[in-house]
Amino acid sequence: MKPWSERSIEEANLLNPAFCCAALAMSIAGYSGVNDAGMPYPLTFMVLPIVLHKQTRESLPPSTRTSLAVWMQNNADAKVLYAERLLSLKPYTREAIQFGLLYDWIALRHGWLVQTTFEESISARILQNLDNEAKDCVSRAKLVGKWFALAGSAQTVMNLWGIRI
Repeated sequence: MKPWSERSIEEANLLNPAFCCAALAMSIAGYSGVNDAGMPYPLTFMVLPIVLHKQTRESLPPSTRTSLAVWMQNNADAKVLYAERLLSLKPYTREAIQFGLLYDWIALRHGWLVQTTFEESISARILQNLDNEAKDCVSRAKLVGKWFALAGSAQTVMNLWGIRI
């Protein structure tokens, strides 16, 4: 992980821990809205490569009425280089999780389940303070979280995206 002084302006803006944590927390909130036990820890690493990748984010359905399995079948190109994006964003996801733990935006629970402390009012305020693409990333993260919860187990979600443990 590069020190902040060595990060480009674009990298510092797009991949800063607060922004990435907001996207993760929103995704965890979406997941918890369907499954209140919390999001399995491995799935947190899958969120940023989806919502930060413009082509993938823009191809996401407007709602969870389209299942993840059906969407993956119709958008097989979303898997192209997904594993590479996941690996390259892994340090930023870890940094975002650490930020969330430090500032009490997210919490680890028993069995490595991740929950968020965000309430709807906080989520709305975050979205209100973002503009354009940043707002789209964070709002789509909530859909991704719901989608993951509706798709089944963490193993099922990972298999659909072509990720092996």
